[in-house]
Amino acid sequence: MKVKKYEASTIESALSQVKADLGKDAVILHTRKLPPKGLFGFLKKERVEITAALDINLIDPNIKSKLIPKPPTISSDSVPPRFEEKIGILKSEIDDVKSLVKAIAHQLADPLLQNAPDSVLETYNHLLGNKVCEELAKEILLSAKKQLNKGELQNIEKLREAVYEQISNLIYTSGPLDVPKGKRKVIALIGPTGGGKTTTIAKLAAQFSLFKNKKVALVTADTYRIAAVEQLKTYAEIIDAPIEVIFTNEEAREALDKHLDKDLVLIDTAGRNPHNKEQLDELVDLMKSCSPDEIYLVLSMTTKLTDQMDAIDRFSGVPIDKFIFTKLDETTTPGTMLNILAKTKKHLSYITTGQNVPEDIEIADSKKISKMIVGVPFETTEGSSKETSRVS
Repeated sequence: MKVKKYEASTIESALSQVKADLGKDAVILHTRKLPPKGLFGFLKKERVEITAALDINLIDPNIKSKLIPKPPTISSDSVPPRFEEKIGILKSEIDDVKSLVKAIAHQLADPLLQNAPDSVLETYNHLLGNKVCEELAKEILLSAKKQLNKGELQNIEKLREAVYEQISNLIYTSGPLDVPKGKRKVIALIGPTGGGKTTTIAKLAAQFSLFKNKKVALVTADTYRIAAVEQLKTYAEIIDAPIEVIFTNEEAREALDKHLDKDLVLIDTAGRNPHNKEQLDELVDLMKSCSPDEIYLVLSMTTKLTDQMDAIDRFSGVPIDKFIFTKLDETTTPGTMLNILAKTKKHLSYITTGQNVPEDIEIADSKKISKMIVGVPFETTEGSSKETSRVS
């Protein structure tokens, strides 16, 4: 077995040394950051050290059992509450290490990334860090590479600009909710529990009532949660809008008939468990009774991608027109939005960025979202007030 250490200013440069010296069969054993050396080290940047090996047997079961003993099974009931937070932090750190190891493995084995400039490797790792799916990240980079010559490809800014354009083209947006003059619009929001439907309904109602002078009515079928009904009633009183609480499909039709004179009727539904067929069937029947003009599926960005895609699949019994993504302020991995939109090809209408009503809601903008994923922080529209720029 041959073991060597490599030092460079970035992990990508160190990996390039590993590949050049040991070849594609090299195995990464350890990576660490080195503090600056010398009297004026505080003026220098940290460096990276990679320990790599060649001709090491990683699949021998005898070696594996010695190096990695099976951890003891710990019941969640036996963990003291004061350690739960520390365990959560450790799990997060372990996930980060797994992601790094996975990224390094791809860099050593994937044809797209072999002998690639540091700019490509850095951008690829950045996309993965923002939870863009591996295959989608590769497709984006391949498309971006076709737009650049060799010199431009090595320029990280040029490459990010090309990636930004590719991502923007994959994000389909619908613009704001259209409420035509002289015609009533009925909108329903559906989705899993905890997605933020009720707060989003309140934001939309306030925006259209207070800033667009539309006659708005609220209908809530979220009778599973008393707090949700009371919350929406409070918002309705503030904006001076009527609210109807419905328990049956017949009551839903009667409620809509009472507000034929309104410009906009917003229907709040109870959060549904995607795995509860009875609840989903009830939702399908309710939507048939209400016959809304548009149905929005509301998804929280704090939910992991597999659960989001499962929810989309299970809610497909309802004809979903558009998405609303909520709690964008609570996530550091905006790539999830791109994965969903690229997979479903559906349009995104709004995003929400906090709990404040009516401020924290914005019309989805493909370029803003692309900037978030590529690495530019999300900002509100320049030159506009916070309230009016959100859903104008």
